Formats: sequence, structure tokens, C-alpha cells
Amino acid sequence: MDIIVTSVIFTVGLVFLIKGSDLFIGAATRTARDFGVSEFIIALVLASIATTLPEMTVSALAAYRGESGIAVGNGVGSALANIALILGVSSMIKPLRVDRIALKNSLFLLGVTGYLALLMMDGTISRLDGLSLILIYAAFLYYLYKNQVSLGSPDGENGPNPWRDTAIMFGSGLLVVAGAEMVIRSAVEIARAAGIPEVVIGLTLVSIGTSLPELTNSLMATLRNLPNISVGNIIGADILDILMVIGIAALIRPLHVGGDVLRVTMPLTLTVMLALSVSLKRNSSVGRLTGAVFLAVYAVFLYLQFFS
Repeated sequence: MDIIVTSVIFTVGLVFLIKGSDLFIGAATRTARDFGVSEFIIALVLASIATTLPEMTVSALAAYRGESGIAVGNGVGSALANIALILGVSSMIKPLRVDRIALKNSLFLLGVTGYLALLMMDGTISRLDGLSLILIYAAFLYYLYKNQVSLGSPDGENGPNPWRDTAIMFGSGLLVVAGAEMVIRSAVEIARAAGIPEVVIGLTLVSIGTSLPELTNSLMATLRNLPNISVGNIIGADILDILMVIGIAALIRPLHVGGDVLRVTMPLTLTVMLALSVSLKRNSSVGRLTGAVFLAVYAVFLYLQFFS
């Protein structure tokens, strides 16, 4: 009986993921049009905030409990998975041509990740370090607001309503997050019932689970030929992972950085971010070759996690 209930929860979670993502992409497109900005900017900021809630919650709670490894690993690991796995899969399905503004934000992501790597060199991310990360994100939002966003939208009963569309986007984003939570929890229970070892569950289902909202939305946007939303959501989510997920966690409690993060995860994360920037610099797109490189890097990461 338990496995039947778990299977039903898994199915309902999948429905939430798919339907929520469909509503999310539609609302994001309308919001960009209503505000008169690029779909990339909407995905970079608003969409990414909605889909990064799982990582933020997991790392904040882990920091509160003194579990630094989970707090840091979740933030940095999600940043790696977002590009290497999710953008890799999306670009293999269809090459993603985006607005030129993507390059500037990709370079910003590379820069703040390099800054985080420097903060990690002494083995600790202090509260002051965390505060600096949060302030950088606040400055980033202010810059976008002053240079990219126009709040002057048409009024009228039948005119565009950006605030309604923004609310729909956040609501559907939360539906995607809830669906992801249902899918990952039920999948773990089903895997346990099937006798799959805990370590395999932890390294696959749980680690990828917090990135499931980004995966669903990115794939949906790719299939609907909306590459700016697909790539913008990933870059925005990674900026949040590096600056806010890690920053908030460090502000709650100073974080110890394990050797594996410094030796493996951070170098691989910087590698895929550099590859992304190079690809965007060349032709403002993420092609299948770049996607193959991303997936190869993630395969190396999984190999090192399982066998090193």
C-alpha cells in the first residue's frame, strides 16, 4: 500500500512539474513583453529566484544545523549541475542562440565564482565573506534595475498587467518547486524499496533533485524555442547559488570548506563557466559541441564522486 501511495505522489509531482513549468514559461514571456525588457533579463532575475528556492532552503537549514559540507556542496554543486547537466542537455536538444547581453552576465557569473573560490582558499567562508556575497548580489540587482528595467507599462482594463503575470510566474515557480520536492522524495522512497544503496541515492537523486525546477523549465523553454529563458534562467540561478545561497548560509554560520570542493567541484564549475563565456563570446549561442563538453565534464564529476 505504501508503494502505491508513493507512486501516486510521484505521478502528481510530475504533473505539477510539467504544468507548473508550462505556466511559468508563458508568464515569463508575457512579463518580459509587459515590462519591455529581454526575456533573458526576466529569466535571469525573476525566474531564477523562483526556481532557486530549494537550494536556498537546503543550504540555509544545513548551515543552521552546522552541516557545512551540505551547505557549501549544495550551492556549488547545483551551480555545476545547472550548466554542465541542464544546459548541456538543453543545448544538445537544440542549439541555443541568445541575446548578446548573455555574455556580460556570464562573465559576471565567472567573476563572482572566482571571487568565491578565493574566499574558500583559507578553508572557511566567514560571516563577513557571506555578507560581501549578498551585497554583490544587491548591487547586481540595482545595476539591472537602473539599466535594463522599465516600469512604465500601459494602463487600462484590457492592457498588459505585468504585476499579474509576475505573480503567475512566481506562483507557477512555486508549483514547480513543490512538484520537484514530491518527485524527489517519492523517488528516494521507491529506490530504497528497490534495495538501491543509500550512497547511490545520495549522489544521484538527492544531489540532482534541488536542480529539478531549473531542469524542467530549461527543457520546456528549449522545446518551445525560447532560448533566452532557458539560458537566462540557468545563469541567473547560478548567480544566486554562488552569491545568495552560499552568502545566506555563511551569514547564519561560518562554513568550513572541504578539500573535495576546492580540489574537484570548484575547478570543474569554473571550467564550465569559462566554456560558457567563450561560447557566448564566439557567436552568442550555446551549441551542441559546447553541450557535449558540458556533459563530459559532468560525467567526470560523477565518476570522481563515485570512484575516487
